[in-house]
Amino acid sequence: MKSPLIGLLAVKNQLITKEELEIGLHQCAGSIDLKQELKEYFLAHELVSAQNIERLVRAAKTLEIRQKEYKFGAIAIAKGFINQSVLDLALEEQQSSIRSKKKPSLIGDMMVAAGLMTVKQRDYILKLQNRVTAPNKKTESDPKIISAQQPLENPQEKQPQEKQPQEKQPQEKQPQEKQPQEKQPQEKQPQEKQPQEKQPQEKQPQEKQPQEKQPQETQPQEKQPQEKQPQEKKAQEKKAQIKEASALLEPEIIAGGIKLQISRDFMAAFISKSDQFNSDILVMEIKEALFEHDIVNGIVVDDMIDGFIKSSGFKTQLFRVARGVKPISGQDAKLEFFFNTDYLKAGGLDAEGNIDFKQRGAVPHVEEGTVLAEKMPMVLARQGQNIYGDELETLAGEDIALRFGKGAKLSEDGLKVLAEVRGYPKYSLSGVIFVHNEYTTSGDVDYETGHIDYDGNVNIKGCIKSGFKVRGNDIKTIELDGGIVEAEGDVVVAGGINEGKIYARGNVFAKFIHNSEIICMGNVQVGKEIVDSTIESGGSCAIENGKLIFSEVAAKMGVSARHIGTEMAGPSRIKVGQDAFTEKELGKNKIKVRALRETLEKLQGKKDTLKEQNAELQKQITKLAHVQDRSQLEQREVEAKMAALENANLLGELKEQFAQLKANAQNAEKNLDRCFEKSEAIEEAIEKIDKEIAFWEGKIEDLTQEKKNLVQWTKENPGNALVTCDGLIQPGTVISGKHSEMTVDNVIRRAKVREVLFTAGAENRQVYEMQIQNL
Repeated sequence: MKSPLIGLLAVKNQLITKEELEIGLHQCAGSIDLKQELKEYFLAHELVSAQNIERLVRAAKTLEIRQKEYKFGAIAIAKGFINQSVLDLALEEQQSSIRSKKKPSLIGDMMVAAGLMTVKQRDYILKLQNRVTAPNKKTESDPKIISAQQPLENPQEKQPQEKQPQEKQPQEKQPQEKQPQEKQPQEKQPQEKQPQEKQPQEKQPQEKQPQEKQPQETQPQEKQPQEKQPQEKKAQEKKAQIKEASALLEPEIIAGGIKLQISRDFMAAFISKSDQFNSDILVMEIKEALFEHDIVNGIVVDDMIDGFIKSSGFKTQLFRVARGVKPISGQDAKLEFFFNTDYLKAGGLDAEGNIDFKQRGAVPHVEEGTVLAEKMPMVLARQGQNIYGDELETLAGEDIALRFGKGAKLSEDGLKVLAEVRGYPKYSLSGVIFVHNEYTTSGDVDYETGHIDYDGNVNIKGCIKSGFKVRGNDIKTIELDGGIVEAEGDVVVAGGINEGKIYARGNVFAKFIHNSEIICMGNVQVGKEIVDSTIESGGSCAIENGKLIFSEVAAKMGVSARHIGTEMAGPSRIKVGQDAFTEKELGKNKIKVRALRETLEKLQGKKDTLKEQNAELQKQITKLAHVQDRSQLEQREVEAKMAALENANLLGELKEQFAQLKANAQNAEKNLDRCFEKSEAIEEAIEKIDKEIAFWEGKIEDLTQEKKNLVQWTKENPGNALVTCDGLIQPGTVISGKHSEMTVDNVIRRAKVREVLFTAGAENRQVYEMQIQNL
């Protein structure tokens, strides 16, 4: 469905999304006034404020006026009143007035004032457009100014007065319009050179139709398949004609007994010959009739129209005389990655609660120069134009920036990201591509090594001891015993985790977890057991062959274990389907962005203060420079007087004056040097602050992109409120979904516990409930 201008402008100004516009158009489909209905829809659903609606209406009205002005210019060029360069200048001046919020003049008025068009020519075009023009007080410009169009101007100026009786007295109009036709013999020459084509049309009526289709489609190459398969082609053409006819408006008889039909989308105009067709009609008369019906864009060349006139056909078959330019919607840029970017994919529970513990995927490793990602550029939108010269708006595509960090570089064409070093590629949550090297320790992380903070992968061939911290991308270790781990990617512990703390933006793998705290964006996969621990996972939490004992687990994508609870231990609390990790991350993101903006405000304040100080110094420098120049000028004047004087007393006074002026100049020079030094120091400080501002703005951009990706990831990975247990679920276990909760009263064997939405009661209320299902 074609959207009104206010809808397209709302998307263009990012007041609404494309999807919201499509939903609105669907809701308003079938309304008599789609524009008004869409406005009311935006307001009712609080998509656009009333103030912005008014702005959109004003902007749409301005665009509509501009479309009429484009049409005015197209007619003026077609009539030979002006040329394209004159039109471009007038439109540019009008656009400048609109941008400066001044009341723009109509281009016709501007051209009349500049002597580039007469009043009669302007009013003639406005009459064709059915636009009312106020009487112009300015005198008509001298027609001699338009010397290039003088042969066309005189007859055209008389036409507006004779247009009204045109249809009633066609005999009087023809001799007047033949004069310009005679002045253009080049149009008649190709018409006279085609007698051989006309003869076979009259003698062989069976071959007439294929020949007539050449001017209709303006593509003669389509004639060959018509000769090879005439029956199939004729059938297809009849179907196309039926379909085409159903998409046309009611026909109208115009000059010369020609039947004019317009497509419903205003993208094409067709003509055919009625029973009253006048075979003596001229090409210029047909074009004139099209102009009178505001058809100014995409009109076929004169030779094609002449072929229509001379042809003996086109009584039932349509001839396309004008075609608009269809708009091309923009296409968003796309990124294609050549390594696994979904490091959160492995280990999720399926609909049946099953999980593949072995399918973790190979760790990617690339060589220097490897292509990591390639960008398919966005396709620019092309505005269309219908046969009336109205511009057709379309939605533009969105571009994507190729963002890369340490270990990666951009290709020469700017469309690929390449590995700059050997290592492990990573696509961060903030949308940046890295290639990480690996740091390896030969033993434990303890007092000998200290804390490890490495911008890359870390491989520890021992244990992370209590109190020591390891930070990196993907982190591997044999054991974690009281240590702290922060990873931008996965954490793999070959043994177990005991009294440890882990924060990871990937998955966590371990043999067992005891008395520990695990927070991760991906999955938690454990081989044996989880005991007395707190787990928060944006993915699933799965224990392959063991138990979940006396722990609190929140896993968005579900929980799977052999046994949950024991008879001796306290109960566990399980939350599924809720995304606690993302909620916390978005909260942290908001706090970080707020703090960075405060930092930017402080830096901007310092910069403004320094700029004010520098402005004062520049004023002082200007004053001191004037003092220095004046002193030097006066010194030269005194020197000249001293050279001309012979009186000793006056000479002494001049020498004292000269010495004072010299001292003043020297003092001004010293002050100037100090001011310049201070100014240079201030400019260096401002430059340093600008670098800091750029750095922190980059951090804010990273956090903004990170937030966007987190939200997108959450939408693409809805929660799965499911608990699966192959063995026993002990009484006292609390299982919560997103909307409901249950406490296990009796032992549950081999079952799934799932949150289900169902209808209950006479009122058909929708109710969520945790239901037990057998495996």
